[in-house]
Amino acid sequence: MRTLRTKAPSISSDNVLQLHCPKAWNELTQDQLRYALSMIGSDLYDSASLRTYLLLQFAGITIHRRLRGGTYACSVVLDNRKRHYFDLQDWQVQDMIGQLKFVERPEEMDIRLEDIHGLRPVDKLLHGLPFIDYLNLEAAYQGWVATKRPDRIEKMAMILYRDENGDLPDEISLDVAERTNVLFWYFHVKAVLASSFRHFFKPLSGESTGKYDHMAAFNAQLRALTDGDITKEEQVKMTDCWRALTELDAKAREAEEFKKKYNGNK
Repeated sequence: MRTLRTKAPSISSDNVLQLHCPKAWNELTQDQLRYALSMIGSDLYDSASLRTYLLLQFAGITIHRRLRGGTYACSVVLDNRKRHYFDLQDWQVQDMIGQLKFVERPEEMDIRLEDIHGLRPVDKLLHGLPFIDYLNLEAAYQGWVATKRPDRIEKMAMILYRDENGDLPDEISLDVAERTNVLFWYFHVKAVLASSFRHFFKPLSGESTGKYDHMAAFNAQLRALTDGDITKEEQVKMTDCWRALTELDAKAREAEEFKKKYNGNK
């Protein structure tokens, strides 16, 4: 089994033990990412316990026994392959797991699993993804929000992961880590899109919950993008989703400006 350590511990010139642990999603290796997502997706651990397990794995710490006064007898294998023994106190653990708070912010997960059953992911932020695939992806996501059914996540995965020819797979079966990966990746994508297209993704006025019927808006705007010409619909559907969203955002901005002008002259 490959190690989950970020980097082998070492002893500095002033005899201080140097431990290494990721501080952000994009510092995780693929093995670390899969392990973290599996732990998170299992839903078995509270925040502190989860981050403690991750710390032990990523820093390569072995706990041998608990001592008195909230102290643990531990060891690590150093970069020179020698085992180093040391004591670790509760307060030190609490301090170190603080740098793993990023695992509680899925919308910041700017990496993803690069291989699922031989399938490769599309662009990290969906650049180049046809608009129709994006619409289907959002529909599957909204289905998961409404039902929490895992098959909705698999529908998302079948759009986000492709075979060697770039084609959508006929079926896919995901484990806990892979399902969590798909959701967290899309959480991040949605956060970036919301920031990039603020007018289009702006909640309707008066909606205190911030909820918005995206699919109804997409269907309406899909018609708008064709300028009323249904023969253009297939072309629009195959447009790069970022290009389509740029147009939708511009239309939403124009609508806002018109509304402000109209209300102002009322």
